[in-house]
Amino acid sequence: YAYTYKVNEKSDVYSFGVVLMELVTGKRPIEPEYGDNKDIVYWVSNKMTSKESVMDVLDSTIPDTLREDAVKVLRIAVLCTARLPSLRPSMRTVVQMLEDVEPPCRLVSIKIVKDIDTGSLKKESLF
Repeated sequence: YAYTYKVNEKSDVYSFGVVLMELVTGKRPIEPEYGDNKDIVYWVSNKMTSKESVMDVLDSTIPDTLREDAVKVLRIAVLCTARLPSLRPSMRTVVQMLEDVEPPCRLVSIKIVKDIDTGSLKKESLF
């Protein structure tokens, strides 16, 4: 939508892919570390060149036992954010893919904690 100003299922799938990326990376859609005029989609896509770099993209709070499943979710997110809308899956397909992740993808909670001493915010995820 941000680029075409058209709302349809494929733009919703793209947005959902961005949300999935945020959940499994612990990053915001726009961060200075991505570079000028770059976003989380660009950053993730460039990092997914090897298994080691993919693991580095994941939020460090995701337990080791769930990291492989988080990679599966990240791959689904990449499909959802394909540059060409015609290459993006339907939302029904996305749901099926997420249900196929073993165990099925379930995020229990996300908690934002403010450090009293520094005033900085920290995200804690519980899977």
